[in-house]
Amino acid sequence: MDQAESCPECVLFREDGAWRASLAVDLPDRPGTLADMAELTAESGGNIERLLYDRGRHPNRVEVSFTCLSAARAGTVLDAMDARGLLAPPPQQGAEPQIITDVAGVLSFKVALENRPGALATLAGRFKAFGANVIHMRYDIASDPEMAEVSVSTSGARQVSDLLGDLTRAGYHYHVLWRGGEDADVDEALGLSGVEAFLFKLRHVLPPERMNTLEELFSTSQAVRQALDEFRHASGATGETLAASEVFTNILRLAAMAVGTTGERFTLRLTGPVRLTPGVVMYMLACPEGANSYLLCHDDRFSMLDTNFGVYFDDVAAWLGAHGFDPSRIRTVLATHPDADHAGWAGRLQALYGARVLMHPDGARVFAEEDRTLGRGPLAGINRPFTRLVGRLSGLTAPDHIDAFEPATGEFGGFPVIGKTAVGDLELLALESLGGHAAGQVFYFNPGLGILFSGDYLLDAASLSPREREALSVHKSLLTSTNADSALFSQEMGMLRELMLHTEAGMKKKGGRARVFPGHGDFYAVDQAGW
Repeated sequence: MDQAESCPECVLFREDGAWRASLAVDLPDRPGTLADMAELTAESGGNIERLLYDRGRHPNRVEVSFTCLSAARAGTVLDAMDARGLLAPPPQQGAEPQIITDVAGVLSFKVALENRPGALATLAGRFKAFGANVIHMRYDIASDPEMAEVSVSTSGARQVSDLLGDLTRAGYHYHVLWRGGEDADVDEALGLSGVEAFLFKLRHVLPPERMNTLEELFSTSQAVRQALDEFRHASGATGETLAASEVFTNILRLAAMAVGTTGERFTLRLTGPVRLTPGVVMYMLACPEGANSYLLCHDDRFSMLDTNFGVYFDDVAAWLGAHGFDPSRIRTVLATHPDADHAGWAGRLQALYGARVLMHPDGARVFAEEDRTLGRGPLAGINRPFTRLVGRLSGLTAPDHIDAFEPATGEFGGFPVIGKTAVGDLELLALESLGGHAAGQVFYFNPGLGILFSGDYLLDAASLSPREREALSVHKSLLTSTNADSALFSQEMGMLRELMLHTEAGMKKKGGRARVFPGHGDFYAVDQAGW
């Protein structure tokens, strides 16, 4: 073998009496571009013997090898490609012009293909004539002589049938590997992007009006497409590896549980009233997927501590109004942390009713950057796209403005006090987390009354319903743990237990009991926790 010329994008060498060029070309992701490239190669005297393309991995990049009888002829082919702009990246490399939304129009098959100049161009020309876009092709005479594996996207099931009929009449011998339909498993389809595979799965569980919104979101938001791509790559690059298919399946389950229980399917579990102080009565509201919100009634107004997924806002507001709790009287919102299931409609309450939103000041950055860990911890790479996807799918509305706590200092149980707030005659101290679960985490604590609002810490696992356990298991499997740093989270759990056990001892002397009000499951007295 005598190498004649090489560069990063193209290698030209002599082998078995012929000249072979191996290179990567960049093609726009639209019907006919692959056919044009193959036809150009054949007209210039080249025979394509290897072609690899997977739109799901890269929508523009095609790896191709062709042979010619002379180096001059190979140069002619390369010059022709260069003149067409195929050897330079397209202006919008990596962009997806459109998203495939009809799975019935996707077809994968193997087809017998003679090894001669122009054979591939003729086949690709038939796809072009039908407006079918090649989204995956594997043709390599060295590993699978005279056989090509192809996936195409068409306008629908009718066009798939017409294309197959045309191939049959033209004398092609083919075998259908996968054909889209109601029961088709999209994980077996080749050439789909992560966004498309995700949308096809969601279509089976989400209402049509919600699907339309999501399709528009994915088609117009480069950030969301990047988030899915980041998720696929980050989940396979960490020490706690998650397969891409598992990631998508679990996000699907999370979205389905929330969106699938809205409207006529919505239920709300109310616990209370619980008198916390002479002037404050509390009700606990649990939406179907399990997260808790606490409605604190005082004077002639309400405060809401933690809000749920944004998709539940209209249902919760209607439910409250129907049961004598006018939601317009919610004038203050407290959030333990900025996750979508704890602050999902804080912004809606602020926009509609002018409610003040109080939370850790880092919450503003989490909302702005759509990153629940703000780049911290060993799972930061997965948490970033997770934050974007869950926020978008669950209808998170971030507040425009976060108010500061009133000044307060000190520490309890190793957690610094970063402020305080008054809800009627109930004073709550904001204890700052060490960062084990998420950025912007606080615990609301009243040491004199023995009250702790703990967010996702100190859950009473035995009180969780099967639905609640399933929802939490989805979060856990998505990130191996939802925590920014699981080791630190465990340390904080121990510190909080010690704090509340110490508080319980003091309350017992006064004839009272310390209580924990968590973000999931039932609230409970510390003396019954069994720590």
